[in-house]
Amino acid sequence: VFSGLGEAPIYPVLPGIVLEAGRDSLGMFVELNHGNGITSRMFGIGSWKMAPTVGKKLSVKDAVGRLSPQDSSSFFLTMRQNGLFVRWKDFYKSTHPVDSAQIAIFKKNLPF
Repeated sequence: VFSGLGEAPIYPVLPGIVLEAGRDSLGMFVELNHGNGITSRMFGIGSWKMAPTVGKKLSVKDAVGRLSPQDSSSFFLTMRQNGLFVRWKDFYKSTHPVDSAQIAIFKKNLPF
């Protein structure tokens, strides 16, 4: 569960292709296929920026929609790998093997 200010934009966590988009009990949702057996589903979208269509490719810079226009809104994200739920922290660590501290050290040691 993520919280944010009302009407904040919602972006995909990884580039992907829209598998499904619609409305359920939590509001609007979109499910993306990121390849290699990885899918994500975002729930609690308050409004579409532009309703995603099945088969459309989205980058991490393409806003899918916005949170509900309230002082604070909840948004849900599920990640699956080969059909099984994965913890975001574990998934992020496996897809981003270098942490920000290591990047800062690398940049500091650049000769220019």
